[in-house]
Amino acid sequence: MQKSFIDFAMRQAKVFLRNTLILTGASLLLRILAMGFQVLLSRWIGAAGIGLYELLMSAYGLAAAVAVSGVRLSTTRLVLELPLQKGYARGSVMLLCLGYSLVLGISAAALLWLGSDLAASAWLDAPELGRCLRLLAFSLPCMAVSACLGGCFTALRHGGRIATIQVTEFLFHAGMTALLFFRQMPHTSEEACLLLCKSALCSELFSAVLGSLFFRLERLERRGGIPFSAAPDLLSIAAPDAVGSWIRSGLVTAKHMLIPKGLRKTGIGAQEALAAYGVIQGMTLPILTFPSILLGTVSGLLIPEIAERNTKGELARLRSILRQVLHLTLLFSFFAAAALMVWGGTLGQRLYRSAAAGRYIRMLAPLTPLMYLDTAVDGMLKGLGLQTASMRINILDAALSLLLVWQLIPRRGVGGYLIILYFSETLNFLLSYRRLFRHAGLKIELYRSVLAPVLAVCAAVLTPFLLAPALAGAHPLLSFFAAGTGYFLLLRLFGAISGRELRYFRMLFQKEQ
Repeated sequence: MQKSFIDFAMRQAKVFLRNTLILTGASLLLRILAMGFQVLLSRWIGAAGIGLYELLMSAYGLAAAVAVSGVRLSTTRLVLELPLQKGYARGSVMLLCLGYSLVLGISAAALLWLGSDLAASAWLDAPELGRCLRLLAFSLPCMAVSACLGGCFTALRHGGRIATIQVTEFLFHAGMTALLFFRQMPHTSEEACLLLCKSALCSELFSAVLGSLFFRLERLERRGGIPFSAAPDLLSIAAPDAVGSWIRSGLVTAKHMLIPKGLRKTGIGAQEALAAYGVIQGMTLPILTFPSILLGTVSGLLIPEIAERNTKGELARLRSILRQVLHLTLLFSFFAAAALMVWGGTLGQRLYRSAAAGRYIRMLAPLTPLMYLDTAVDGMLKGLGLQTASMRINILDAALSLLLVWQLIPRRGVGGYLIILYFSETLNFLLSYRRLFRHAGLKIELYRSVLAPVLAVCAAVLTPFLLAPALAGAHPLLSFFAAGTGYFLLLRLFGAISGRELRYFRMLFQKEQ
């Protein structure tokens, strides 16, 4: 009996690992392609153009939050839980979820269409961008359907299909953008934004069609039509996430609207303000979040795993999973932070030809452990059914950040924005972790998860750079891999990675007999 349980747990772990590797590989490819694409865009339209497009996307993001409100999370959990708890067929549950996603997507599209001119003139200070927002409105129903289908594939552990959709959608998007730009190179930032919106609309439509084709291959069982009696279950999961997403997105959108305006109050011009905003938002933050590809994938895949363990009452197994994820996140994030501090300037210069981007990368690098931990903890809270608590924390974080943007940036400029980023990420993580600790009783192991990796990363990454900065700067790739190898060996020496953990990891890659 014990052996069969262990074999079953190992099979499930291998499925989780396989999906993690597939989605991480896809995400890594997408991030590399997206970064290259962003570099080309920065050279085509400049930092000010990037800033204007990021501002446009923040307004669009508010409508997108309405379109996908709780769709992915509620679909994942309902497809997993309702067949076990109430005996509904998965195909019937999906009909209910698809109907919910279409209602939200169409409603969001109508709101964006009707409010496009007001948003462009009052929020963006660029009335000519109203046309861009009206164009993007047609993408919202497609986005909602794609989110629903993605939630279904996550619940069914079909990571390969999610990865295929993500990669092909990006390739289609990049190809469409390149085609539009080469046909008619834009002369202004507004023209560039319009072309980017056209390619975004086409890619969302492509993603929804491809996802629908994959969904037809699932051939999920349907019984008795749409189970409207399960609507309260759907709303109990989706509503907190939706309301929180609406409020938080509204606050975040307002914050991003105020940043360029606040920078202009320091005495710089409109184009300079957009350029500074574009460097941080469109260049620096993508570099900082790039190493978190693996963590983002694991966080998304953890939701069905945690939800299933929680539903079945497997509390010991659940705590073990959560504890191990926190530990590995910290080991990974400390190395990422040190690497960004050491080689961030080189990255900014070589990728964007921007000394400012490199400077901001190094200044914000110490923040990355909190950013990555917050991503992992957020996925844990949602898997445990604590999305309401997560919503409250995110709303509080966004509201305080908005207040600080309003008060601090006109006085401190870009430095004030960096202070706000540190405050926001620290507050969000501390409140989220406190909620997870109170619910699951998890504690971060101070020696294994904090002290040992900090000592290891200082010895492996920072010390050689301080002793021989010219060598590290001349051969960044070689010194990076040498530092990574040294970090792993020191983690083993300090006991942060045990032999038992390595043996378990090797077993995951072994073929079943």
